[in-house]
Amino acid sequence: MQQSLFGSLAGSDTATAEPIAPSFDRLPLEEAVFTVLDLETTGLNAKKCAITEVTAIQYRNGQEIGKFSTLVKPTEPIPEEVEILTGISNDMVKNAPALIMVLSELAGFVGEAPIIVGHNVSFDIGFLQEKVTQNGLSVFFNRFDLSRAFCTKVLAQRTLTSLPSYEGIVVATAIGYHNDNPHRAEADVRMSAAILFELIKRLQAQDPGLRTVQNLMDYQGVLSER
Repeated sequence: MQQSLFGSLAGSDTATAEPIAPSFDRLPLEEAVFTVLDLETTGLNAKKCAITEVTAIQYRNGQEIGKFSTLVKPTEPIPEEVEILTGISNDMVKNAPALIMVLSELAGFVGEAPIIVGHNVSFDIGFLQEKVTQNGLSVFFNRFDLSRAFCTKVLAQRTLTSLPSYEGIVVATAIGYHNDNPHRAEADVRMSAAILFELIKRLQAQDPGLRTVQNLMDYQGVLSER
């Protein structure tokens, strides 16, 4: 039994992606599959730094329907300050799968035309696009498409206009959600999902006409590269 963000619903915790419609002009929000994603990395430079952890969880109508989550063996040592921040040590990742394997499995999980969601999602998408290119997996480049993505930070900036900061923890606290393990990918994904569905709920209360994924995209606007 999975716990829906909208209540207790039956579901499954699998790593199998479901088909996602390539166009969401008329796709109702409650029928859309949102793939909420987060990376942990050794630094901020996508060309030089490495991925240490990936989590992607798919939700429909607030219910978890699938999960992909793994540590990744990085191509460089994890700096001490990053280890302190994330809690991910070099010892933890020494036997983790190589990035090329993780990227291939992640691409299979998200499917051909996913709706990607994240907090500062342009960072995650930019990192993934760089890494699929570096690893000879450019065939998967368009699976991580910023033009189809939602950023919970941008949505929060447009919806919760009086916050002192729009960092994930601050936004989560404002909506009453507690992230007990920040800077770990799965915990941050669940936080971003909680933010997404709470903001949708509030927006629909203000505007009952906000019903489709395209309506939400029109509200957010086009995301820019990080």
